[in-house]
Amino acid sequence: MPVSYMEINLNALRHNLKVIRAHLPKEVNVLAVVKANAYGHGAKETLRIALEEGYVAAAVARVEEGAELRDAGFTCPIYVLGLPLPEDMPIGVNKDLIMPIDDTVDLDALEAIAAVSKKTIEVMLPIDTGMNRIGTHPKDVPALLKKLEAYPHIHAHGTFTHMATADHKEKDAALKQLDRFDEAISYMPVDENFVISSANSAGVIDIPRSWHNLARPGIIIYGPQPSDVMTNKLDLKYAMSVVSHVTHVQILHKGEAIGYGGTYVAKEDMKTATVPIGYADGWHRSLSNKGVVLINGKRCPIVGRICMDQFMVACDDEVRPGDEVILMGKQGEEEITVDEVSATAETIPHEIMCDLKRIPRVFVEK
Repeated sequence: MPVSYMEINLNALRHNLKVIRAHLPKEVNVLAVVKANAYGHGAKETLRIALEEGYVAAAVARVEEGAELRDAGFTCPIYVLGLPLPEDMPIGVNKDLIMPIDDTVDLDALEAIAAVSKKTIEVMLPIDTGMNRIGTHPKDVPALLKKLEAYPHIHAHGTFTHMATADHKEKDAALKQLDRFDEAISYMPVDENFVISSANSAGVIDIPRSWHNLARPGIIIYGPQPSDVMTNKLDLKYAMSVVSHVTHVQILHKGEAIGYGGTYVAKEDMKTATVPIGYADGWHRSLSNKGVVLINGKRCPIVGRICMDQFMVACDDEVRPGDEVILMGKQGEEEITVDEVSATAETIPHEIMCDLKRIPRVFVEK
């Protein structure tokens, strides 16, 4: 077993996928958002379980992520959420990915690539209803649809939008976005095969109006709730733990500083332990002098600045080199959740999980 690793509980992923699927009506299809290597959990492993649990497709951020899934043998529909540039298009076409196009995408390039490949490419029409990130504005949809008539190798598979504030307690802004989405849909050639999607994780939980015929949960697959102010919650389990081991223990004497910059000075003689994970592994430097870990079932505060490859914690006299350290997860009766870590680091759980790198993943079922 590695000294430091991420432990991914496949049973927890399966539990969450089941809960989400059961929450939605049978007539609403569900895809698994597995971008950024499934938020750090392993895209291939997560998608395999999702398909076993009745999910119909995957969503990724970029064409290269979709290509990796195709190369791994997945044949399900794979939606790309980010707009393609011409250099992305050959991969998307070759791997039969469903790419988004709006009125800024080079459709001439996409048509030419599709024609040479002798394929009709399925595309999604992203609608900008207020996120102001990508997409066609509702009033411009008729012009885009007219433009698409000139491209015989490009077929509108469906449409989607993204709600910016669905995880807020008050839903007025999200509902106004859905009003704009309805306006855009009214211009489209909707039939029983046309895919309509607006339900992100918060929409899945709190906004039935957003479900349409394809929901796309992301963060909730992996355990965290979208926010702590929503009306409803699902019974989810955290799937990721971060584990390391003590490599060094010593006495820090009164008045001595520890770590870069000497930002922590011992007020009395104390014992410290060194943990071989740092910001190069994705453990945020903002946790310096604020974060905690678990050793022998006890909370041990981080002292000094987190280094590139290591950090130090205050500990008791029982700690020895080789002792297990839990940075995120359970040990004994104590638990450190990704929500706690992200709150301490003043960010969101998504960033904490996606930033973890260099340390390997170990997949377990428990």
